Amino acid sequence: MVYSYRQILACLALPLSLTSCADSCNGSIETTVLFAKPGPKGVGRNIYVDVVNKPGLGIKKTLMYEGKEFGTFEHVVIINDPTSRFASNRSICFSKFEKNAAETGGDLTEEGLPEITVE
Repeated sequence: MVYSYRQILACLALPLSLTSCADSCNGSIETTVLFAKPGPKGVGRNIYVDVVNKPGLGIKKTLMYEGKEFGTFEHVVIINDPTSRFASNRSICFSKFEKNAAETGGDLTEEGLPEITVE
């Protein structure tokens, strides 16, 4: 893959930015990764994302991380990633997904958050 001079400068100028220096999104739904936690029963990861271009998918939610307020985001969704295939992504792009049934007895701060699995 060959990067242009401008792409390289953009990457160097914004090292702490959530903007990715990779190729553009190749799915119809684009999300920005906020953080990840171990998945259900210790399998894979639950990835907390803010949906960029399909606002009806997520909900506005103030998230807690390790007991502290992480921030309030407009369109939060949890992506269940049982194989940890998105473990190092800053953004996740996809077209097909399946809505998961809401879990009961979980963390009350996460109550009501939509959960999906990317196909």
